[in-house]
Amino acid sequence: MNTFRIAGLTFREVVRRKALLGAVGLTLVFLVLYGWGTGLAVRELNEALPRGLVRAGAQIGQDLTLLAIGELFLAGLYAVSNIAGLLAIFMAAGTIAQEIDQGTLHSIVSKPVGRWEVVVGKWLGGAAMLAVYVAVTSLSTAAIVYWRAGYLSEYLMQGILLLVAKATLLYSVTLVGSILMPAITAGITMFIVYVVTNVTGLVEQIGIAAEIESMVRIGVYGSLVLPADAFWKMAAYTVQPPNPLPALGINLSVGPFGVIHPPSVWMGLYGLAYMLVALGLAVWAFSRKDL
Repeated sequence: MNTFRIAGLTFREVVRRKALLGAVGLTLVFLVLYGWGTGLAVRELNEALPRGLVRAGAQIGQDLTLLAIGELFLAGLYAVSNIAGLLAIFMAAGTIAQEIDQGTLHSIVSKPVGRWEVVVGKWLGGAAMLAVYVAVTSLSTAAIVYWRAGYLSEYLMQGILLLVAKATLLYSVTLVGSILMPAITAGITMFIVYVVTNVTGLVEQIGIAAEIESMVRIGVYGSLVLPADAFWKMAAYTVQPPNPLPALGINLSVGPFGVIHPPSVWMGLYGLAYMLVALGLAVWAFSRKDL
């Protein structure tokens, strides 16, 4: 019961933070601009003039309009997924570190509450908030694309679950840093690792398109260090429309967000195990922390 009580308190505390309110405000601005831009892009595609994508599709005997709409959808998901990732990092960075500095945790751990209950409770509360944020923003993005272009992925819910897993993974790993180091150090360190592994993921995409094995390996190594990008690729592959190009021997999508070859199921299981190990490490580290 203590765990769920702390989870509820953490959820309410996170909701009241200015960082979350700022993220929500900026997300609303993004969604408005995204809806406007998507409407313009779809109108251009529907004109069906013999140029650009329409002409390229005609040359290979394929209609690539739906694939382009899928890229618009993935662009929106990529934005909200990264906002959720940054939110997870900077919310988790101060979850325990700031309360240690302020002495708040002294009044909690002095009561008959296990330290593991504090960590797991804070993890559950933060993960629940991130799940709500990812679900609402992803559904809003999907609704905009459906309104503007009539496209709705039949596997949307699976994609959302994978994006929730990505945000929760980042929250879990940063939570360990929040116990071991000051909040600002934990946040900056995790942010750098997140950006670097995102870049290695892009390198892997280029390597797949160009069939350069060394570039593909860089992306795999990055996913082993932090499998957040692997969760993104699995989500993107799940919700994107069917891509006819690989069947023609063209390992490309029509934009930078489409995924040709998603990570394996084993990488997904590795990501889940990584998350649970990070939570276990956070519990262990806090149990030995001198408050």
